[in-house]
Amino acid sequence: MRTPATRIPRKPAKEISLHMSVAAFIRRAWPAHLPWSHFPAGEKRDPKTGRKLKAMGLAAGWSDFIFVMPNGQVAFLELKTSSGALSEDQVAFRQRVTALGCGYAVCRTIEEVEETLTRWLRAYGLTMTARILRRAA
Repeated sequence: MRTPATRIPRKPAKEISLHMSVAAFIRRAWPAHLPWSHFPAGEKRDPKTGRKLKAMGLAAGWSDFIFVMPNGQVAFLELKTSSGALSEDQVAFRQRVTALGCGYAVCRTIEEVEETLTRWLRAYGLTMTARILRRAA
């Protein structure tokens, strides 16, 4: 007889929605020649999978999105809900990468993501290839 699967808690729907919306925006707006990826390390996993990933080198605190900039430097984008706070591992990671000169930002809305990515690209004379449509008030 098989044991029923245990439901594993996931990120709150609001944060998952933000991640997916941001990824869709980046696909349309980030210059195609610059690599980027989502880093899906934050979801809850069963203990066996967690041990395997840790043994493979997964480290705590890494940001949600990673971008390779035109000069070969790397930038990191962490998404948080309006009430979300960085964990101790995320604070330590931010301190390490900013000390190395990497870009790092915490964003709570897709508008903040657009502003951050636009600012990062502007430093290299580049622009986003799309913008967020804003509804009239």
